[in-house]
Amino acid sequence: MKKYEYLLFDADNTLLDFTEAERRAFRFTCEKCGVVYSEELQEIYSEINTSLWKKLETGEIKLDFLKLERFRLFLIHYDGEEREDTTERAHEMKNTYMETLSLQGCLIDGAEELCANLSKKYKMYIVTNGISKIQRSRLSLSPLPQYFSGVFISEEIGFAKPSTDYFDYVLASIGERDRSKYLVIGDSLSSDCDGAIASGLDICFYNPKNLSNKGRELTYNINKLSELYNIL
Repeated sequence: MKKYEYLLFDADNTLLDFTEAERRAFRFTCEKCGVVYSEELQEIYSEINTSLWKKLETGEIKLDFLKLERFRLFLIHYDGEEREDTTERAHEMKNTYMETLSLQGCLIDGAEELCANLSKKYKMYIVTNGISKIQRSRLSLSPLPQYFSGVFISEEIGFAKPSTDYFDYVLASIGERDRSKYLVIGDSLSSDCDGAIASGLDICFYNPKNLSNKGRELTYNINKLSELYNIL
């Protein structure tokens, strides 16, 4: 078994429960901005949002564009067409959503206990794609910061996972260049797994839905956070 010294944890849907946070924030945003909420609309928004984040990961779009575009596309779907006030309403939804999402510090079950235990033995860092204000607020509202030596957020760095530039920046900032001493833990095949593999880092794919790895050579694949103990 390999001996790691540094654990690089993804945040959303690895430690922080982004699915629940998104649901709460989107529902409130709909109610505040005159959209009749439904679970179907929640799924549509989530699909739009996810597709845009994928484009961000590949460098096709910029973060500022994503922040507004997801709500503009959602409103076009909701209204059945683009209207004269679509962009104005999208701005209102964007601002309301971002403010509300920043207040959601809910965790994946077992995340705090895991971090508390592992932090006694390992140096741990958060590696997350996201909007700085939102991610830092959500983390501060959770009990997690006390267990981590630092947080690396894509908006602050200027690179997003899976870019090797992102991981190069993280390792240079930590100061340990020996990549064999690091383990990345995350739930995304594209940003976490592909990024770690391309950067020569071991990866533990947190895979609660038991998804196919689509041929990727993953170092570890776990379905529960508690299975990390068997690795470490």
